[in-house]
Amino acid sequence: MIVEKVLEAKTQKIKQYPVNANRASELGHECLRYLVLNRTRWQEKALHDARLQMIFDMGRMVEGVVQQDLRDAGFNVIEQQRAFSWAKYQITGAIDCKLAIDGAVYPTEIKSAAPYSFESINSIEDIRHHKWHYMRKYLAQLTLYLLMDGKDRGLFLFKNKSTGELKEIWMDLDYDFAESLVQKAEAINKHVAEGTLPEPMEYKEDICQDCAFVHICLPDRIGKEVEISDDTELIELVSRYWTLKPGAKEYDEVDKRINELVKGREKILAGDYFIEGKYIDRTSYEVPPEIKLPYKKITQCWRKNIMRA
Repeated sequence: MIVEKVLEAKTQKIKQYPVNANRASELGHECLRYLVLNRTRWQEKALHDARLQMIFDMGRMVEGVVQQDLRDAGFNVIEQQRAFSWAKYQITGAIDCKLAIDGAVYPTEIKSAAPYSFESINSIEDIRHHKWHYMRKYLAQLTLYLLMDGKDRGLFLFKNKSTGELKEIWMDLDYDFAESLVQKAEAINKHVAEGTLPEPMEYKEDICQDCAFVHICLPDRIGKEVEISDDTELIELVSRYWTLKPGAKEYDEVDKRINELVKGREKILAGDYFIEGKYIDRTSYEVPPEIKLPYKKITQCWRKNIMRA
């Protein structure tokens, strides 16, 4: 019962707290409706589970480990968890730390990452266009800290949770992006003051699927013209689809990473597995746009999104 007791202890740590400002760590969220609900109906937000709490706790431990590694390497780590508040736009936050290097001070965010995520980020653009929305939010967080601290350059330090490896990615302040975040905060504050709610965003699987406000947003999204189906085959298939989906996503990630590791290597013995590969020729035709355009044809295809009701 050791694991069960640990999970029970983690569950007891999970609590809901009032949200009275726009958190820098959340303003990068792409759904304005979520951000407004987070301010106005925070007490109805679905609580995360013990598994996610363990991830959060590990992230805090990693932060301390990395800061100690930096000190051991001779770096001056200052202002850990320094709080920021921008009353005009109701923005708050707390930076992980700052690094003092050669007379300059750099706001620094420390992030732990799973191996696949760690390997996928090597530049600011990789973070900006990452497949996982929580990774994309990091840019807004550090941007706001730079803005509130009057700095034009900051740093991400990513730590691989599997190997312990570190990766540094520097970021210059993007004033256009910063202005868009301020405008977003203004829009949220207006909705909060007027008691209004934005329309739902267009469905995005990585954002909407596990949204903590789906029980509020989904009824609005479905509307009144929904068709109620009692097709047992459809119900069983969709249920099976939902069960298999996480495994399929993990398979795709693992397969992609294996492809990256073995590309160009003809024969590999990895543990109990033999991997063989070779280059194959593919034929393609590059047609100039002026020739292709007269043959342009628009057809319709059916696209589905499956959400848990």
